[in-house]
Amino acid sequence: MSDPVLSQILNQLQQMDKRFDNIDGRLEKIEDRLDTMDGRLNVIEEQTKNIPLLQQAVLETLEITKRLEASQITFERKVTAELNTHQHSIDILNRRQLRMEADIETLKHR
Repeated sequence: MSDPVLSQILNQLQQMDKRFDNIDGRLEKIEDRLDTMDGRLNVIEEQTKNIPLLQQAVLETLEITKRLEASQITFERKVTAELNTHQHSIDILNRRQLRMEADIETLKHR
């Protein structure tokens, strides 16, 4: 073979070598990205393992909150009833006191 033909073949081989190097570099970048994505997926999988437990905890908390709310309503009714009873008693005592004061004033002026 002649030198120009060999030179041309060598030139094409060098160009192909550069292309392969370029492809290798791109593949390495893709592999790095895949490794990063794999790591992120592992983190997501680890975090999502706890979702059922979190859901259960939320439901239990909701149930407890409902019971507490029902207890609070019952307690408020009892307290309101007692306050009304005490208020009624105070009103009766106030009337008696006013009557006594009026009777005392009447007795003083006799």
